[in-house]
Amino acid sequence: MSYTNNTDIPLGLAVWLLQDNYDYVHEDNYISVTELMRPLKQLVLGRRNQEKRTVDLADLIPSALGNSLHDSIEKAWLTGYDKALKLLGYPKSVIDRILINPTEDQLKANKDAIPIYLEQRAYKTVGGFRVGGKFDMVAEGIVQDNKSTSAYVWIYGGREDDYRLQGSLYRWLNPTKITEDFIRINYIFTDWQKSQSLQNPAYPDSRCKFVDIILTSIEDTDKWVKDKLKQIEKYINAPEEELPECTPEELWMSEPKYKYYADPNKTSGRSTKNFTDHTEALTFQQSKGKGVVITEEGQPKKCGYCPAFEICNQRKKYFP
Repeated sequence: MSYTNNTDIPLGLAVWLLQDNYDYVHEDNYISVTELMRPLKQLVLGRRNQEKRTVDLADLIPSALGNSLHDSIEKAWLTGYDKALKLLGYPKSVIDRILINPTEDQLKANKDAIPIYLEQRAYKTVGGFRVGGKFDMVAEGIVQDNKSTSAYVWIYGGREDDYRLQGSLYRWLNPTKITEDFIRINYIFTDWQKSQSLQNPAYPDSRCKFVDIILTSIEDTDKWVKDKLKQIEKYINAPEEELPECTPEELWMSEPKYKYYADPNKTSGRSTKNFTDHTEALTFQQSKGKGVVITEEGQPKKCGYCPAFEICNQRKKYFP
């Protein structure tokens, strides 16, 4: 993989962006939860393109910020949870029962222990694959995942199915640690504005919020994993033209827009009125007795995050 610095990011930050202390698993038959969740085409082509990719430093900023938050949360629990819980009013009798990342022997020796697991990786062998994944946190049997994101994710949603699958896969890997049937998504909003929270009832009222999402059963998750691995095994070495294309849902395809222009000769600038329904746009045009409606097709938001972007022929339909 090679890197560019097209936006002239200063050296002090460039070094930070290029730090990657994640404990990757370098095994030919290993597949992570993150990979498994990807569309089949993205997963297969992404692996082929891994060493050929060119990444600009600016594209690393979101992951660097997210990793920094994850690291600091983990450090806080490893080094200062007792002081923090005392400040929050928890009694010493409860604080003393907490064990961070306990072993089975420690749990057997402490029957009243409150186990909290941080950044634990688990594995399960399925056929010729070794599936693994590392959750952020499990406390009181609840798997939790920390997301640093825009406040508008809270308003518009749209990722619940992904989070449900993520949590279900973690539980499938850790059935004795994850005993509750939901995943808790802890949002940290990077662009939160207090003024917006006071004006918009749908806007998050705090910079940090959480939502609980019901998981798929372990049995159904096991079937999903086996079906996905069969697909991967079938197509892992297939030429691209034989790979199933990503669906609109997998591409995070935005809805098309129907733009009405009062003057048909001036359609290069701002439209007079936009619609999400074609019939409504045409009805409006007819009511005015003039103008033109131009369709702006939806865009695949996922392509910009895809590790196979450079070599994927499907994306050329949208980004020639």
